[in-house]
Parts: sequence; C-alpha cells; structure tokens
Amino acid sequence: MTDYAYRSWLAFLMIVAVGACATVDEPEQTGFLSDYSKLERDTDNRWIYSTAKTVDYSKFYIEPVAVLFKQKEDPEFSPDELEELKTYLVVRLTKRLTEDDGYEVMSGPGPGVASFRMAITDVDASIAALNMSVYTRVTGAGLGGIAAEGEIVDSMSGEQLAAAIRWGSGSRVMGRGTQVIKGEVSKLADAKGVIDNWAKDIRKRIDKAHDREQ
Repeated sequence: MTDYAYRSWLAFLMIVAVGACATVDEPEQTGFLSDYSKLERDTDNRWIYSTAKTVDYSKFYIEPVAVLFKQKEDPEFSPDELEELKTYLVVRLTKRLTEDDGYEVMSGPGPGVASFRMAITDVDASIAALNMSVYTRVTGAGLGGIAAEGEIVDSMSGEQLAAAIRWGSGSRVMGRGTQVIKGEVSKLADAKGVIDNWAKDIRKRIDKAHDREQ
C-alpha cells in the first residue's frame, strides 16, 4: 500500500469513526442501590455520596459483582467474558485496598466490616481495528467503556455509608486499548482501564476519610 493510499484509508476510518465510537453514556438508575436520594453529581461521569461514618471501617468485604445490562440478540460478550470482567473488578479493587499497608479484605460479612456492593450496568467493547492506530484512537473511535453502580454498606445492618454511579470510556492515548491477548486485541481492554481508575479513586477516598492521604 502506498503512503497516499494508507493516508486515504486512515481518513476514511476517521470519517466513519463518528458512528463507530463506543462511548458509554450516563446510565439510568437500575434500582440496585439501597438509596439514590443522597447522590450528588461530582463530575461529568460520576454521581456520588459518602458519609463521615466511613472512617469507622477498616475491614471490607467485596460481594459478588452483579451484571444488570441486557445484551442484544447477537451478544457482544460471552458469559466467560462477562465473568472475566466481574473477576477483574474484584481483583483490582482488592489489590488497591490492601496494598501499601492498606485495609483488610474479608471473606464474608461480620461486625465492623463494610461491604462493597457493585453492579455492572453497561459495557462497550474496544474495537480492535480502530484501536490499533493513533490516528483513529485520538478521535475516540473504537474506545470501549463501562458503567456501574456501587455502594458501601455496613455488612450487618445494611446502612449505606457511601454510594456512586460511575461511567467512562477508555483513554485516547495509545495504551491499554491496544492490549493484545492470544494474538487479538481484547474487547475488554478499555473497560478494564476504567476499572483501574475507579479502584484507584476508591482507595484515595477511603484514605481521605481515614486521614491517610499521601
């Protein structure tokens, strides 16, 4: 392919990209959270609520993650891929909570333990052909993403201590969205990148509540 033909092909992709952007929009409430009334919009892609009582908890239990969005008749994700995403969310949050002399993650509820309840409410796949080129990736074309609802509750009483509705898409910088697994670009790459950012932010907020900010 000549340089001219290559540039023409890229230009075509960028024009088509407007219709190919896999961005996650603000989701509707699903009824998963025990209370939505205290949520306040914090950023362009987050509604959040927290109480000072969070400081009373340094032990956490992460409940199994729910999947609450319906796929089309021709599913974009297999059951194994959704299970992979649920596991990734638990693993990354666990790592963030426990690293650097952090907090205990328990195997179940109990006195003095706060539970994370989380549900994935939408997922968009990363589009391999568009993610592999910096020319199309910077437009947002091919980016995947994820939306979720979550709350921290007292594991015994169920009292809500914090809650959030979050959504986001992958980075336009070449990186995670070009992650190759078994010779193929992962459809979940951008969604996993968003999860990484969420886990980091959750740890930061819990540290702030405990006056442990670095």
